[in-house]
Amino acid sequence: MVLVVLAITASAVTFSIEGMSRRDNEREVDRLRLVLEAAGERAAVSGTPIAAEFLPGRYRFSTLDTEGKWRPVSEGNSLAERSLPEGFLWVSIKLRGKPATSEPPLVFGAEMPDFELRLRTPEGERLYRSRPGGEVVLERILATDQAS
Repeated sequence: MVLVVLAITASAVTFSIEGMSRRDNEREVDRLRLVLEAAGERAAVSGTPIAAEFLPGRYRFSTLDTEGKWRPVSEGNSLAERSLPEGFLWVSIKLRGKPATSEPPLVFGAEMPDFELRLRTPEGERLYRSRPGGEVVLERILATDQAS
């Protein structure tokens, strides 16, 4: 009887931890959408370009300094560098439907750039798409083995 109770308790704890991890991952996925929108809005309002850089295991935003060089946004700012949770991986970024080739790959200015950003998470791949009005929409992409 004691073993049954321990097994049930262990299962409940495991499901609880997995559930928290999924919720945390979903929050991070949505947070990225919100900061992409915020970067676009801030660049349009301030008239200062803001660049998004997607680095291994992290992302950051930069602004142009008075010498015309990109400088990372400082800590304490909602656009400061942020690490991705374990299991997250950048897949691709497209500008106007073509693979991004410039550095930095995504620059926000007076208008929201036309971009698609793919991010792989433990729960599946996500696609962020910009809209002309400054909105960034998020779609879940089914894996090829789930799509059939």
